[in-house]
Amino acid sequence: MSHQPFENWLLSDEKLNEEQEKALQTHLDECRQCQLISHAWNQVETLMLTSSDPNPAPGFGLRWQQRLAFDRQQRQQRRMWFLTLGLSALTVFIFLGLALVSLSSTSFSYEISQLFATFARTVARVSHFWDVILSVVKSFPWVLPLLVILGIGGISASITLILTWLRSLINFYQPAKEGVSKQ
Repeated sequence: MSHQPFENWLLSDEKLNEEQEKALQTHLDECRQCQLISHAWNQVETLMLTSSDPNPAPGFGLRWQQRLAFDRQQRQQRRMWFLTLGLSALTVFIFLGLALVSLSSTSFSYEISQLFATFARTVARVSHFWDVILSVVKSFPWVLPLLVILGIGGISASITLILTWLRSLINFYQPAKEGVSKQ
């Protein structure tokens, strides 16, 4: 026995015309399988209409808001990294372009000779500075401990400033979570 289109008619919400309704009723009187389908579908519809809306698990709203805030923070952090990397790459390309323009306007051997000359001047200046420091220390023996103290103080201050700068960069790239104030 063919169960089409009767099964489709039973399970659809479309209105049947009078002729289709009679054909369906006649088929249901004769077919046990379609009777079972009709009865089961009526029970499912009744259950769907009488059941209440499911409630979310406790804390769902808070967890959802926290996840949303975390996702926003992650997106913002990725954008900041891409911006930083992009600007760094742009800076490198600009410097490379300037170096290429500079190299193309002069010969390579001239640039190498200038590099060696600069290195030699730097070594000469360091040597001269060292000679001045030694002569001052020989003339004034108390200057050496003072220079050591000032050197250690300067290095400590420099390290403190660098660490503070790095911490501020970390704070900049990891903004505070929504609703939480950083101190």
